[in-house]
Amino acid sequence: MKKLILMSVLVLAGCSAPETAALVVKTEPNSEVFYWGAGKDELYALSLGGKDSANAQGYMTYQVKLSEPKVLAINSLQKPMTFYLTPGSCDTVTVTKDTVMLVGDNEAYNRCLHAVDAYQKYCDQILYTRHELKSVQTPDDLKRKYGVHYAKAADVIQRSGLPAAFVEEQMTHLDYISRLIVAYITMYSVKDKTEEWKAEFKKVLEMPWSGDAMRSYRGVGNLSSQLSPMKFMILENGNPNDIKEPYRFMFDECKELFEGKALERVWAAFIYQDILNKRHTEAFIELFEEFKQQYPDSPYLSDLQPGMEETIRFHQAELDESLYHLLPCDSTMTTISEALKPLRGKVVYVDVWATWCGPCKEMFSHVPNFKELAKDLDVAYLYLSIDRPQEEKTWRKSIPYYQLKGYHMLAGKELTQAVYRELGNERGMISIPRFLIVDKEGKIVVSNATSPDQPEELMKQLKQVLAE
Repeated sequence: MKKLILMSVLVLAGCSAPETAALVVKTEPNSEVFYWGAGKDELYALSLGGKDSANAQGYMTYQVKLSEPKVLAINSLQKPMTFYLTPGSCDTVTVTKDTVMLVGDNEAYNRCLHAVDAYQKYCDQILYTRHELKSVQTPDDLKRKYGVHYAKAADVIQRSGLPAAFVEEQMTHLDYISRLIVAYITMYSVKDKTEEWKAEFKKVLEMPWSGDAMRSYRGVGNLSSQLSPMKFMILENGNPNDIKEPYRFMFDECKELFEGKALERVWAAFIYQDILNKRHTEAFIELFEEFKQQYPDSPYLSDLQPGMEETIRFHQAELDESLYHLLPCDSTMTTISEALKPLRGKVVYVDVWATWCGPCKEMFSHVPNFKELAKDLDVAYLYLSIDRPQEEKTWRKSIPYYQLKGYHMLAGKELTQAVYRELGNERGMISIPRFLIVDKEGKIVVSNATSPDQPEELMKQLKQVLAE
């Protein structure tokens, strides 16, 4: 009886058309649900998907016409999950803050995918917090730490009764996650990289990474950007500062670890990471051309091409110093107040940012609208970058590309330290973008000002300072 009632709910929520697959998400009313492709010919990135909102009853239905199985990723209540869809199938997932419940035609498949996702989440958590790793002294200690969680996930997969190829693929994903744990712990948590740890890391690298399972592995982005530098530093005692062209180095080194379709997938993820973070790294223009030559029919090109065209436009931008005023910064500037001296007598709106900060660059899209609204206000705009000196070229290109009319300063070492000291929390850390309002005397009167995406509130803050 309960199952009959449940199926009735699914039909009402959107599971009705036999030629489509439907995934019904039951979550908090009116909450956002993000979705994106997670198949072998798709790059695993939320930015390549879409979003919808659950209705007043908490339902959102994703429907797609299918001729073969498809893997879909969703994120609801900040819980990323993957789902297996088949032609004509109907599944539902109930997501709360504490639990996830799966039912439907592909329930067995989805429980396996959920088990892999849960294992990945556990590993991400211990690597991020590291408090569970305090007792880890040897590779065997580490295996015992994550082994319980691995066994739990493996049991779900091996008892599923699903086709052998699917079971093997998911078990391989568990293996990839476990190996990355060893790599990260060896690299970042073990103070003395003993021969025992080096030998364990070497085993991780020598195990096969290639094969079809790599194309569907959700953590492939970490492999593309991390394994090669780790190999260089752990096994070859290399100094990363000695690598003159780091992206070329990682691009080429991947060839030693991956091959065939796996290499294609890893390279694509490597390139897309730069696109996703809007770094516009010039080296990727050449690397992308090499990728296209080697994989002219790659299914990933459609996702990579627009971003690389944007990178090309970025490097074509010219800096007109009559529109974009560059202020010098030297070692004598050891406080934010000293940096603001050239603008004394003006109310200044300061944007603290960096070229590596994606949210900073996203915020730039709101600046033209705000400046138009505030065109009658006597306010100067200062964009204070805390980039490293070696990023000066990218910083200079960013200014005309994002059309940041106003004053600009690339903070030196001393001024950057002052920014962290004066604006940071008790641990000396800051979150950027960070906005300040400075009065005509050069005093910071609003140390955490409203951002440009809230123009009305920001106008109030600026008018208040101007009136004082």
